Amino acid sequence: MSDLAAIVLAAGGGTRMHSSLPKVLHRLAGRPMIDHVLATLEQLGVTDLVVVTGAGADQVESILGGRVGTVRQEPQRGTADAAAVGMQSISADARQVLVTMGDVPLLPAALLEGLAGAQAADQRTVVSLLSARMADPTGYGRVVRGADGSLLRIVEESDADAATRTIEEVNVGTYCFDAAWLRNNLGRVPVSASGELYLTDLVGIAVADGRGVAVVRAPDPEVALGVNDRVGLAVAERWLRRQIAERHMRGGVTIVDPDSTFIDIGVEIGLDVRIEPWTIVAGATVIGPGAVIGPHAQVHASRIGARSRVWSSVVEESSVDEEVQIGPFAHLRPGCQIGARSRIGNFAELKRASLGADAQVHHFGYLGDAVLGERVNIGAGAVTANFDGTTKHRTIIGDDAFIGVDTMLRAPITVGPGARTGAGAVVTRDVAPGSTVVGMPARPIELRRHRASGDDA
Repeated sequence: MSDLAAIVLAAGGGTRMHSSLPKVLHRLAGRPMIDHVLATLEQLGVTDLVVVTGAGADQVESILGGRVGTVRQEPQRGTADAAAVGMQSISADARQVLVTMGDVPLLPAALLEGLAGAQAADQRTVVSLLSARMADPTGYGRVVRGADGSLLRIVEESDADAATRTIEEVNVGTYCFDAAWLRNNLGRVPVSASGELYLTDLVGIAVADGRGVAVVRAPDPEVALGVNDRVGLAVAERWLRRQIAERHMRGGVTIVDPDSTFIDIGVEIGLDVRIEPWTIVAGATVIGPGAVIGPHAQVHASRIGARSRVWSSVVEESSVDEEVQIGPFAHLRPGCQIGARSRIGNFAELKRASLGADAQVHHFGYLGDAVLGERVNIGAGAVTANFDGTTKHRTIIGDDAFIGVDTMLRAPITVGPGARTGAGAVVTRDVAPGSTVVGMPARPIELRRHRASGDDA
């Protein structure tokens, strides 16, 4: 829609959130609320777009990171004033201008497209507004209609009499204007008793001038309303996560209990994946076909290969190849690369560790800054001592090595292919390929036997 521009109002302080974080930056299904609004406008093809910032402007603009133009409203003097500030950045070629809020994250693109269509359908119509019918309309401006159903005015609750307050149809604060008309009439908005200028007064101006005002009612009030406080944020989170779960289920994913499953909006999930209850899948995660995630699993910004399983464990910013088993009670911290068919089990913790195919890390222990070859077996309680108080050092373990239970590997160190360590060994020197070291400090077993015989005198 090349003739359609948009202004996103994000200048409010969001005092009812009781937060140092600007309201539009509170996260919803893994993304700041305002990102959902911008994604919807991008889906519509809107490129002439500006975000009006104010309270917390530095934080908002930092998160937006130059992805969209911004302009500051200083001081904050109401929604009509914010729209006037935004219009300074809108192209003179725009024929229509959507004005919406940065805290209305659930609006579907089709609803905004319908709003723009309603404004453009009749040359007399200079504004279309979005309404919703609510069982409890407390706090919202009421949409007052005439006998023929046409809009007469919008009455704010503070100005409404008892009869008007019984009206269930409310104005939700999203509009589409004829761009030229908006430019010419923003200056006519009166200053309210509080010293602010409100967009709702533009509706009254249009009606008084005999111009058309279209009202588009949202079929579901939940998608049209802004998030005003943390209770509203939780409601929006629950609604959106349900939509995300249903989309994946219709695409071939089994989600055993959607109510106890939390999947961020950017997650990609392959066919025949099974998500067990009490599972969190967050960030830019990709799950391959046939994998099983959960129960009680957390996967964040990671890639899980086909037919792998993660249960009762945490995987963060890591990559897992196909047919890997992780859990229960394992923790992959950022930077791990797990080779195909590997096994990581009870209370194993890995950080910046790379495992070759068919590696085994079954019980307890810690592998940090480690590179393991293929078919390596790590015994219970083994630890890579990678930090000397100043610098992190690497441990390298070759193919087919066998690390005995309770082995401590003091990095930097290399254990050659096929080498073995005995139970309780403290390894402070490199281990040659194929050799076995035991003891504290660890030495080749042949040398230990030689000394035990007394021949080293």
